[in-house]
Amino acid sequence: MLVVNSLAKSYTHDKQSLQAVSFKAAPGTVTAVIGPSGAGKTTLLRSLNQLISDDAGQVLLDDQDLRQLNKRALQRVRRNIGMIFQNYNLIEPLTVLENVLHGCLGAKSMISGMLSLYTTAEREEALALIDEMGLSDFAYTACRQLSGGQKQRVGIARALMQHPKMLLCDEPIASLDPKSATLVMQTLRQLADAKQLIVIVNLHQVEMARDYADHVIALNQGQLVFDGTPDALSDTQIQAIYA
Repeated sequence: MLVVNSLAKSYTHDKQSLQAVSFKAAPGTVTAVIGPSGAGKTTLLRSLNQLISDDAGQVLLDDQDLRQLNKRALQRVRRNIGMIFQNYNLIEPLTVLENVLHGCLGAKSMISGMLSLYTTAEREEALALIDEMGLSDFAYTACRQLSGGQKQRVGIARALMQHPKMLLCDEPIASLDPKSATLVMQTLRQLADAKQLIVIVNLHQVEMARDYADHVIALNQGQLVFDGTPDALSDTQIQAIYA
């Protein structure tokens, strides 16, 4: 279970990027975070695995407050948190398999990581995830040759190599065509259900939130202005959120 209590963050003295944001997200659910550009969505996501430090509040993952952990303990917890990025964050000249295998680097020694010393079991798992993403024909293809939608699915497979409890997805479909965007959202939905993952996804596309999320939260100027189910999100509320 993810529990966020009164999370606050300011980059400057006169503007708060997050203002006492609180919400919960359970395993097996997709939580969509919506709101206009600059609302605080990316700041929130980066706060959830402490890529940035917050000013106040709690981020509890299975009752463990990430804000109170030392560097080593936080690194261990981050192994349970997969990240999926808008710009894919792949090493483009490397193959799909090589990029997916990078997902287990956090659990390997520095020497093993530097020398790409992966076990047979790790390679088999990576290939199975690539197949699960519908990319088995591209396992040995350089990522620079893939479409945007294919690259994003490589990013998802890489995140799954960590055996995460939670996936944090920062605008994962913003750069994709509608067909690819739908496939990525279907994949995230299926993963939440099948693997009982907590999935938090930042979205600009409200209809995608309505179609694939169990839970929607909305931010505007750093404030939580909606917290509920997609069915409870009316057109009037959407207009207010994006005002």
